[in-house]
Amino acid sequence: MTGPDVSRLSPQDALVAFRSYPRRFAAELASIEGDDSIEELASRIGPEGESAAQIVSDATRTWAVLGEALRQILRHDDAVVHPAVTDATLRHWDTPAPESIAEAMVLLGHEAEALADEVDGVLNADDWSRTATVAGDGGAVTALDVVREAVGAGAEGLGAVRATLAAVRR
Repeated sequence: MTGPDVSRLSPQDALVAFRSYPRRFAAELASIEGDDSIEELASRIGPEGESAAQIVSDATRTWAVLGEALRQILRHDDAVVHPAVTDATLRHWDTPAPESIAEAMVLLGHEAEALADEVDGVLNADDWSRTATVAGDGGAVTALDVVREAVGAGAEGLGAVRATLAAVRR
């Protein structure tokens, strides 16, 4: 699934996105409340090989990795970040999703709020151009690049949840 173009996203736009993601994910999952079993439907494997619950969990874990990278970049002059920060194909999570949608949403909300707080805490506009070295390939990534990646990952996850739920309902 291709995500949105976040290349022009401002930190303020990102802040709004992070604060709205928990509500938006919850709205997608709430749309299944009229179904017999919310938990069962959310755990059904969709056509892409993942359930809606797994997608929410993966988005949460991705935000945790990206949030830590952002913290490192903003606090350390010689930060080195995990290659998964810039390479989405390295974001493989073998850990199972939480046992309930409610638990998954609490964890997602926590990571979204942590990212929002980090973005909101940047007082100097020059901090957005601070860089870190990406482990392995030696490339560089800026704080703003990481924030944009996190917003894009959230949008992709939200779209994947929507598509998976639509498919498993059929």
